[in-house]
Amino acid sequence: MRSENGEITRETPRAVLFDLDDTLFDHRGTSREALAAVQAAVPDLARCDLDEFERRHVAVLEELHHGGVMQGEMSMDEARVERFRRLLAAAGSTGSDAGLAARRYREAYIAARRAVPGAGSLLRALRPVVRLGIVTNNILSEQEDKLKQLGLRHLIDVLVASAEEGVSKPDPAIFLRALHRLGHQPGEAVMVGDSWATDVVGARAAGLRVVWFNQRGEHAPEEGAAVEIATLEPAQTVAALILASGDGTTSG
Repeated sequence: MRSENGEITRETPRAVLFDLDDTLFDHRGTSREALAAVQAAVPDLARCDLDEFERRHVAVLEELHHGGVMQGEMSMDEARVERFRRLLAAAGSTGSDAGLAARRYREAYIAARRAVPGAGSLLRALRPVVRLGIVTNNILSEQEDKLKQLGLRHLIDVLVASAEEGVSKPDPAIFLRALHRLGHQPGEAVMVGDSWATDVVGARAAGLRVVWFNQRGEHAPEEGAAVEIATLEPAQTVAALILASGDGTTSG
């Protein structure tokens, strides 16, 4: 949209897109609890401390998730067993407990699922004034299950998952597909996500304003490229910031 003097202006947001994992859903905290349960069940995986085990697990998970599951080369169940087979091999084990570790992880992960503090309140604060969508690099059924278990699914108008779309963040196309289904244009929308590489870079390329959810106090790779928040609470304050977001604004 252009003003009378010809300058490009931003409209008041009419749609807000969110990432899911580690933005609305506490994947890291949930996974850490599940890993502790695995270590209690499989002694060979308890040889290093939980922090180191978590780092190794994240590296293998990312490799198999993006290189196997998202490419349709293996199911999530198959990838989970392979993940723990590799972790056991790295720990000097034969890997015979990979199936047990995978089952224990999945059971504990589902039991420990929880929202990021303030997520539900923020969605409820935004819903009366904007349409809400989620753009996620994952499998649709997995993300649907998370939202339903957290009691948040009814607050979301559109859920777009990369496995079903054949395109992943940071490709601008996946953000544009979500907006198309919401009936809005990039200039009318804001993206909120925790990953600079996928959420910030991808959404900006698609023409959206971006709010970077920087819980860990990381350094922004590009100063002024996104509004910055460290928490989703209090809901009304964060909602107001999202709706007023523009380039070059930060908030702790």
